[in-house]
Amino acid sequence: MIQDIRENVRKKYSQAITDKLSCCGNSTSNNPVTGNLYEINDVDGLPEDIIKASFGCGNPTALAQLYAGEVVLDLGSGAGLDVLLSAKRVGPYGKAYGLDMTGEMLAVAKENQNRSGILNAEFLKGHIESIPLSDNTIDVIISNCVINLSADKDRVLQEGYRVLKPGGRFAISDIVLTRELPESIQKNITAWAGCIAGALLEREYQEKLLVVGFTDIEIIRTRIYDVSDEQATVFFPGLTEVERQELRGALISAFIRAKKPNDMLVEDNEYTIRTALETDLPIIDKLLTENGLTTSGVRENLANFLVADYQGVIGVIGIEFAGNGAMLRSMAISKELRKRGIASALVERSLGISRQLGVTEAYILTNTAEKFVSRWGFYRIQRSEIPKEIISSSALSNLCPSTSICMKLDL
Repeated sequence: MIQDIRENVRKKYSQAITDKLSCCGNSTSNNPVTGNLYEINDVDGLPEDIIKASFGCGNPTALAQLYAGEVVLDLGSGAGLDVLLSAKRVGPYGKAYGLDMTGEMLAVAKENQNRSGILNAEFLKGHIESIPLSDNTIDVIISNCVINLSADKDRVLQEGYRVLKPGGRFAISDIVLTRELPESIQKNITAWAGCIAGALLEREYQEKLLVVGFTDIEIIRTRIYDVSDEQATVFFPGLTEVERQELRGALISAFIRAKKPNDMLVEDNEYTIRTALETDLPIIDKLLTENGLTTSGVRENLANFLVADYQGVIGVIGIEFAGNGAMLRSMAISKELRKRGIASALVERSLGISRQLGVTEAYILTNTAEKFVSRWGFYRIQRSEIPKEIISSSALSNLCPSTSICMKLDL
């Protein structure tokens, strides 16, 4: 049964990408499931016809929070639209993977990548029930109307949980049901490839995510479909008029969020925080470069840099002092160990040292960590509000772009 469903889906999508049809049998421009999901600004800089090759039921990249430097995986990536959008959002120091089983889809995706000039994306051939990536390597999993097509959704969710890092996010769009489908539709193999028969009830989706281990589960309805009229025969071939009437109000698309729990590392047990040494400079430079941060001024101010050490440097943060103020800078964590409490510990230690030295104001310039540092009470200010002795003495004074968010904490 699983092989039959998989092969039917593969054939349908191979034909769909060849004919530029949607998952439900018609062009994406006027399809009630796939149409009008992306704004023009979303696809700016991508091939003009890329939306026509999109077969999704939502826009997960618009709803998922993606940050610079993160690694994203799109399950069932199709022609690559969501992968390329994600790659743009995570920036050159992040990466976006696309996984698809259909050779024709992958060929179009790679062509779209070449045409877009986006380098930080990679397309993999394989099944979403057996993801060809290592454990704990992905920050965010996205997917667009694909998991409903799998005949082994439990395995898909288990695999997604496996490859996510501790604290990683599951943020997908999918077709779900508000009530049970008639048996005739459940057995309709055409409807399965047409995004209907394989869909789960909302409560079933939540239960399956819980069993795997996900937390913070949230299901948000984004579209409710009326497939009862005769026009729906174009989009849902193989269903009778009676079956379409029975589907009325039962079929929706939803945005589904969940998290893999954090596996926090314990300071002084699994790692230590200490002052940086000159022998740490190569790995500090590597960490900063991988995170898109400047190495300027690090060697000259090394005595004011802290590192997290776990059989080697796994994190770093710098403090620049001037007058009664301090600038926090150059915070970077090894990609494999993010979201495990190391960054928080480095910030806590830096602020503790600053207080001991009589510092009354702490500042930070950031493009990626506004939400993170706000938990300590940092708040937005104008760049002109940073004291001249701080900004002029900082190695960042001429390096941080004008778009950087300026934040302050009163100690």
